[in-house]
Amino acid sequence: MILLLSILVFSVTLILIIWRPKGLNEAVFAAPGALLLLVTGSLAWEDAAYIWQVVWNATLSLIGIMILTALMDDNGFFRWAALHIVRRFHSRRMLLMIGLSGFSCLITTFFNNDGTVLIMTPIVLEVTALLGMGMKARVAFLLSVGLMADTASATLMVSNLTNILSADFFGISFGDYARHMAFPGITASLATIAVLVLVFGKTIKRDSTVADLSTYSFPDPSSVIGNTLIFRLSWVILLFILIGYFGSESLAVPVSFIACGGAILLWIVGAATKSADSFRIVRRTPWLIVVFALAMNLIVYNLHLHGATDWFPDLLRPVSESGLTGAIFGSGILFSLLAAVMNNLPAVLISSLSISEINGSAILPFASLIGMSVGAKLTPLGSLATLLWLGLLRRDGVHISWGQYMKFGLILTIPVLLVTLGALWLQAWL
Repeated sequence: MILLLSILVFSVTLILIIWRPKGLNEAVFAAPGALLLLVTGSLAWEDAAYIWQVVWNATLSLIGIMILTALMDDNGFFRWAALHIVRRFHSRRMLLMIGLSGFSCLITTFFNNDGTVLIMTPIVLEVTALLGMGMKARVAFLLSVGLMADTASATLMVSNLTNILSADFFGISFGDYARHMAFPGITASLATIAVLVLVFGKTIKRDSTVADLSTYSFPDPSSVIGNTLIFRLSWVILLFILIGYFGSESLAVPVSFIACGGAILLWIVGAATKSADSFRIVRRTPWLIVVFALAMNLIVYNLHLHGATDWFPDLLRPVSESGLTGAIFGSGILFSLLAAVMNNLPAVLISSLSISEINGSAILPFASLIGMSVGAKLTPLGSLATLLWLGLLRRDGVHISWGQYMKFGLILTIPVLLVTLGALWLQAWL
């Protein structure tokens, strides 16, 4: 009976998160399910305390990064950078797509994948509309941002919520994470650009012949900067945050303290100079991510406690024991399928618990992270960033069905996944 309740709560919660009736936040659907499991005794309050220890650093890190992102975005930082790219390459559309995709890679790497979707999707929608692109070319540009938002998120620990969750679970520091994942992450980003060029090259070339591309003009990048002091301070704070991340282990300081500290400092200066709309920043910050992450992980942990996920360690164990090549490629594919089917946020806890249960190779957490970032792009369900991206497109009148996405997802994701796992294998072998 408890097992049936566990599966039912998880299934209903996941369906509601995908459907999102009335556009309500994911936490609204996850919290009642977790509370029901606690009230019925399926979960103990000690379990909630354990899961809180797993998620608090990751969720507070995301909040800090998103506050910083919102402050910089409101001051025109990202539009300034995007305008430099657009003004330089608007008449060479293939280079424009590569430039915008590369910029998305940088935002994802140093901020996070959700921030990339929120910042870059409106910019690309606006640019492609101003350039009079056809729908096929617009979709290509939009996919270049949507895909890069996740494939580049394996590079640093702070690039994706799942990275911090997994790193905290296995006790991986920011520096150790970077040493293991920077090369595969950069490889994933370069492979993403290569696949985009191969798949959409002809589409973009045909679209480029439709209009006289030299007639378009865009504003000077400096004109979109709201406050020069905040703009310059943003660069300084980003530098110190990055230094702080690498020094966090020796200082015994959680990365969330560093991210939140930098965000608060910029917020204070922004408020003092009256260049930051604090009410707008508060509204844009995903406070409910704390509730969602805690509730969703409780629901998934409940599945684990009652045996609903026992099948995954059974699949993972022989793969883990099959040698370096089998462990990396086999487990990477398994983790990818798990994330693609049930979303990478619940999947990261199942994968982490499974690796711990079988006492798996030290390389498995990193193969798992590739599956949770790159492999999750196989389906729209795989990543919350993808669901957010699709929602933003619908709001602007660009409709990509799940069937259409699946076609692109398979073509674009599989080669990037294999190349990224290959980079992890090469690094481990050397």
